[in-house]
Amino acid sequence: MSTPTQMKQNFGRVPGKWWGMVIYLGLLVLSAFFPFFNSLERTAKDLPVMVPSFDFKEDKVTRTGATIPVHANLYGFAADGSAGGKPVLVYIHRAPWDRRGTRLCVELAKTGKVAVIEPFLPGFGPTPGNVPSHSMEANAEVVAALVEHYGVKEYHVLGQGLGGVAALEIASAHPDRVRSLTMLSAPGAQEFELLGNPLVNKIVYGFHGAFFWGVARLTPNFGAADLLPWDRDYAATIFETDLSESKQVIFGWRKPMLIIHGEDDWLTPVQAATYSAQLAPQAKLVLLPGGRNVVFKEQGRVVSEIIGFVDAPPAVAVTEAREYPPLPSAVGAHFWILLVIIVICTFVAEDPTCLATGLMVSVGIIDFWSGAAACTVGIFIGDIVLYSIGRFYGRQAITKAPFKWFIKESKINQWAGWFSTPQGMLVVVSSRFVPASRVPTFVTAGIMKLNIARLGGLLLVAALIWTPPLMWLGYEFGSRGMELLARFKSQALWIIIGFIFALHFVTHWMLPALTWRGRRQIVMKVRNLLQASLWPTWLVFLPIRIGILALCLWHRRLTAFASANPSFGRIGGFTGDAKSLLLRPFQRDSRCCPLLALSMEDSVEERLKEARAFAICHGYPLVFKPEVGADGAGMRYLRDEAQLERRVSGAKEDFLLQKKIDGLEFEVVWHRNPGKDDGRVMVVVQKQDVVVMGDGEQTLEELIWLDEVAVSRGELYLECHDRELNRVIPAGEKVVLNLSGSYGHGARCVHRHDLNTPEMSAAMTTFAKRFPGLHFGRFDLRAVSEEEFKAGRFIVTEVGGCCHVSSLVRDESLRFSRAYGAVWTQLKACIEAGAYNLAQKVRPVPLDECLARWSQARGRDDQFVVSEE
Repeated sequence: MSTPTQMKQNFGRVPGKWWGMVIYLGLLVLSAFFPFFNSLERTAKDLPVMVPSFDFKEDKVTRTGATIPVHANLYGFAADGSAGGKPVLVYIHRAPWDRRGTRLCVELAKTGKVAVIEPFLPGFGPTPGNVPSHSMEANAEVVAALVEHYGVKEYHVLGQGLGGVAALEIASAHPDRVRSLTMLSAPGAQEFELLGNPLVNKIVYGFHGAFFWGVARLTPNFGAADLLPWDRDYAATIFETDLSESKQVIFGWRKPMLIIHGEDDWLTPVQAATYSAQLAPQAKLVLLPGGRNVVFKEQGRVVSEIIGFVDAPPAVAVTEAREYPPLPSAVGAHFWILLVIIVICTFVAEDPTCLATGLMVSVGIIDFWSGAAACTVGIFIGDIVLYSIGRFYGRQAITKAPFKWFIKESKINQWAGWFSTPQGMLVVVSSRFVPASRVPTFVTAGIMKLNIARLGGLLLVAALIWTPPLMWLGYEFGSRGMELLARFKSQALWIIIGFIFALHFVTHWMLPALTWRGRRQIVMKVRNLLQASLWPTWLVFLPIRIGILALCLWHRRLTAFASANPSFGRIGGFTGDAKSLLLRPFQRDSRCCPLLALSMEDSVEERLKEARAFAICHGYPLVFKPEVGADGAGMRYLRDEAQLERRVSGAKEDFLLQKKIDGLEFEVVWHRNPGKDDGRVMVVVQKQDVVVMGDGEQTLEELIWLDEVAVSRGELYLECHDRELNRVIPAGEKVVLNLSGSYGHGARCVHRHDLNTPEMSAAMTTFAKRFPGLHFGRFDLRAVSEEEFKAGRFIVTEVGGCCHVSSLVRDESLRFSRAYGAVWTQLKACIEAGAYNLAQKVRPVPLDECLARWSQARGRDDQFVVSEE
């Protein structure tokens, strides 16, 4: 076990961002198990009523067989629970619930002419939100069951806002019980809700719901998020509610109906109320001066209208032979609000917004050219904002989220070459017509400081060219698509998902196939999918890490692997050990590469003095490496004194300098049986360079895509040589694409069992035994030729200890099963040696030290090597 001081030092090595992640995850777990703020919202004085639970699937409301608790307020009822012969009003609140709705119910009851039931829908007020469906269709049945529980057989239904949808559903499902229907600032027909189309609205509400779900589930709020009026229950309610049948319900309603609406309602336009009145000619329409909250602000007038309506409902005279009246176009505030919504939506998804706007035009909500103008303005503003971010923040912009997720500095350097040509402006404008290329292109244009006046004009023209055709597609084919989705509504989600995948396939596979460069990129993508050796590092090594854990658990010690090499480094040579510390036991051997370890404890002047002396002794180029790192992170080649001074002066952690050794590079895994004085080489892997040869006509980028070997990792090599991709390579000139012998830097890994000669194995064993406690290690070697290597003449440049298995899994020529089998054998040898040493009472390596040093090595940001220029 580590002492408290040692544990403090170990924890100090863990990067701050790792600590932040651990603390955040810990708070997240506590928040999930102890949402104590949530109980504050659900506190109620009265006991809930247990009513049946309902679900809404495939356009049908079904009873689940379970029961749920529902709270409600009763006003104007006698002590025995009866209404005393007074009409009963059922008030369904809007979403989110508003306390002013309760005051409205109180005022209605104070008249003495009616009794009022105010149910709290699931997820609102004190009623819990753990229900199968939050839709107003299911909520309507919950309310009907609640009213039936109170013994009320006939009642008048009032629905405010989205609660009006539940009121319509109750009236449709229970027409024999509902005597009249009152709509208070309710949307009515689907066409007047948000963007007017159920699918488009679902998409918008989907993002809306995802945000609230993320706030509730992915932040340590301890239930406080549910105290907000707009919470996940609210988001689920508006997402799951379907208004597509509302127009039909209003059209078919034959009983008295009262519609009260604000003339200046910005959320649900007044046209919704007037259109509902046209659908139900018997309806009494009352328009009041005011907006969304007019029912509360004009409470006295509203109460008077409702009481008068219930006391003396108007006569009903509806002819049967009718047709739907034509939809009115948006006017006034509603028109401008729709245009603003369109502009905002273009910031999130430009092309889908254009298609949705065309769909709105097809149903007559707005005219074509107004929609086109809104889309164009939104797209143009978005383009200029992206350009401005690049121009004013420069390259720092791509180091911040979200741009760093999909813009790499190598791409900036690559595009910079294109933008510097006379056709640079056209390159930027052409990205308007290539999906998924706009954000990085416009940010790069800003970084390159292209002329804003000329670029802005071209972008405006491009938007004007691109927007109308997309809108026309939505106008011409959108309605048919909606009809198809309505026909297969139960599978609509899968149809949408399939459409998204199809769109991705078209934009990322079919369109690129029209050019030779795109076809070569497709070759790369296919190989990266089918060849396991080309999979991402985390995926390739996931079985290996699971294997380490399984073997350690088998031997009943989580750090059994680190005991394979007692006293070798700090943790047996595991990832995170200092590189100079692992090479120190072999420094007196002439086969060990010369190195200089420099500490941050020394002053800059002392480090520079020692570094210059080392450079004079061994000459340039030198290799700069951080003491702690993995996969070649932070490695640099220093080719002159200026680069040396800049790198040494700017260092922020301990580092080492090495003489650069030319020649072939190999990786050797060596093993010694515990308790025996033997040793053998388990596997030899050669790190081969990937080379292309110039022909005097092709650029370096073209040569990379044309080469059958390089194309497999084309994107990596483009990143390696981003500054010279547009250079035409002279005939006969060879360009080495990998920047070092690491696989992560582009080298090929090839299994070379033919090089594992007795002479080489004996030489490797002699070298490894310079540290008596070494039982398992991986050595990076350099040799002048294969013959020299087989003869045992090599230079060791780096040493890794326990669990540093070979790179066989990266050999494209090996079957994956064979490569993993060899790696598994290496893991067993390492961990069995550790278990043997533990049985010999070797001091185990503390888990906290292993984790601290491993996290320090893996927590680096500069995972890719870049040569100094």
